[in-house]
Amino acid sequence: MKILFFLIALLTIAACTDERIPIPKPRMYPKVDYPQRQYLNFDQDYCVFGFEYPDYMIFKQDTTLINQRAKHPCWFTLDIPSLNGSVHFTYTDISGDNHREKLLDVIIDSRALTEKHNLKAAGRRTNFFKTANEDISVITYTVEGDVASPYHFVVTDSLNHAVWGSLYFYSKPNEDSMAPVIDFVKEDLNKIIHSFEWSSKDI
Repeated sequence: MKILFFLIALLTIAACTDERIPIPKPRMYPKVDYPQRQYLNFDQDYCVFGFEYPDYMIFKQDTTLINQRAKHPCWFTLDIPSLNGSVHFTYTDISGDNHREKLLDVIIDSRALTEKHNLKAAGRRTNFFKTANEDISVITYTVEGDVASPYHFVVTDSLNHAVWGSLYFYSKPNEDSMAPVIDFVKEDLNKIIHSFEWSSKDI
């Protein structure tokens, strides 16, 4: 009887002192309410191009952009207040005998500013392609890591016009939590790129 009592007491103590290995809970991120999409036509008198963009982006013409004074009336921002971000656009007239040099300057500037604003980048993927509109060539930069500006693009006809666009977010950069938001906005940036058309306006 004493032995039985001793065994029960020993088992009880062992059960009470059993150390369980703590299992960390998966990291949770705030739920994002994505805006509904309806598409609008971008058509400003001072721009020689048009495209389709979602109505959750709010157009604003800029006199300054990314700490630079606007060099052309067709510098503007599409604000994304619902997702705490924006897309900045700058237009450059590259026409003339030295159009190749001007286009190269736009590409170099876009790459340099991509790196400047993404010091913590883990990598960058560059893609080149033409849209269904054969006189539109595109370069895209996808920046990986905890960065504030994860996507940039240059749209050009290689002779007269070049447009540089850059996506920015103003929340603390976190690649894991921002990935679904970035993917959502990139869908519409690709819509903008593939609906891009040059107009016959002379500005």
